[in-house]
Amino acid sequence: MKHPSTSRGRRLRASALFAALAACVVFVALAGCAGQQATVTPSVVVEKETLGRGVEVSVAVADARPSAEVGLCNPASSFAGKLSTACDPAPAMRAAVETGLRDKGFKPAAASQSVVRTLTVKLTELAYKPSQEGTQLAAKAVAVVTVVADNNGQTLTKRYEGETVWKLPAEGVEPEFDKLLSMTVSKALSRLASDYELIHFLEKTILRTRELK
Repeated sequence: MKHPSTSRGRRLRASALFAALAACVVFVALAGCAGQQATVTPSVVVEKETLGRGVEVSVAVADARPSAEVGLCNPASSFAGKLSTACDPAPAMRAAVETGLRDKGFKPAAASQSVVRTLTVKLTELAYKPSQEGTQLAAKAVAVVTVVADNNGQTLTKRYEGETVWKLPAEGVEPEFDKLLSMTVSKALSRLASDYELIHFLEKTILRTRELK
């Protein structure tokens, strides 16, 4: 016959072992941001105008980065895991660009033979670069988009960059990556939608043989 105290001791040891294993799992999950992913959901905020005169523009957006990796969370601390984008940011970027065009007076439209103005936007760089400034860590993100505007066969190529720097309050603190990266891409896209050279190029009437002012 087993002694009650022996069975109870075994149960306590098993409970302690389970608690230790659970704590280990939590520690591994929280130690750094190994495999951490961020969702990019940019927006475009521009002054509303009627410069586009209601002309139709088709928009195509692509993620042209070589990989989804954005950078290392913080190589200078225990937060040394890789950071990457969770999914393709192109659909959210396209929605933001179309909103910006609409606010400038254009009419986003599906690609077709009757739509002679197209805007091709590519995300070519999205990077997170933490840096140490004295005793304070700065969370820095950079986004670069390249744009090719085609107006009835004539093209205009542009490049827009967004940069965001956050001062983190204490050592070992990580920024909200979703907000940081989204804000940075938003800055680049807002510059795109606010570029009057690009706006004028898209709104003017261009024929295959000559341009009408």
